Amino acid sequence: MSFIEMNHIGKYFGTLEVLKDVSLHMETGEVVSIIGPSGSGKSTFLRCLCELETIDKGEIVVGGEAMARQPEGSQRSVYASTAKVRAICRRMGMVFQQFNLFPHMTILANIMEAPRIVKGLQDEEIRPLAENLLRKVGLWEKRNVYPSQLSGGQKQRVAIARALAMNPDIMLFDEPTSALDPELTGEVLQTIKQLADDDMTMLIVTHEMAFAREVADRIIFMADGMIQEEGTPEEIFGQPKNERTKNFLNSMLHF
Repeated sequence: MSFIEMNHIGKYFGTLEVLKDVSLHMETGEVVSIIGPSGSGKSTFLRCLCELETIDKGEIVVGGEAMARQPEGSQRSVYASTAKVRAICRRMGMVFQQFNLFPHMTILANIMEAPRIVKGLQDEEIRPLAENLLRKVGLWEKRNVYPSQLSGGQKQRVAIARALAMNPDIMLFDEPTSALDPELTGEVLQTIKQLADDDMTMLIVTHEMAFAREVADRIIFMADGMIQEEGTPEEIFGQPKNERTKNFLNSMLHF
């Protein structure tokens, strides 16, 4: 069994079917990038994994633990108990387009907050970890400043450190650079690349094609709520088979 198993996921917003029988299996240490046009279901699919969106059909299993299953003959998926779902979701770190930092807390306090509240750890246990993470993302010297004093790229690196503070088994990134100016994008992508080099399991929704090509072990191309094609970066960028994939890459890469 793979570390992450999302099987035959179906999702509706009202009568609109936004995910149509989408499946993904991921191994520990694997980096998977999801690319595709806006409105293709990429972010919705990612958000289903950490229960920010609930699925209507299919099953989600993380590390052998079922978050949601669809009983035989049933038309809808059934979620595990709230406590079990929360325990599974605690294994995931999530980084959003917007940074969602607490404006009234210093950078260091922002990173220490979740382990204190969610895991019940004491400050003396958390502080060394939080300080190490700030060094890791290159922001040690900013530990005592407030989010308003940081650039967008710095805020996003803090958001990454904050997610890592929960010691997740997998990191989820939902277009982590889309709210940034182009010159600030590179520093965030470098931080994510560093995590890939450290063998962090990652699922990344991105519109940065060059980054996806460089960092991912596997690329998934989504359009119209379905996976249209998947393969290695060499296969997807070098020899795409699906016409939708070719057209999308042509428009993105200006071949």
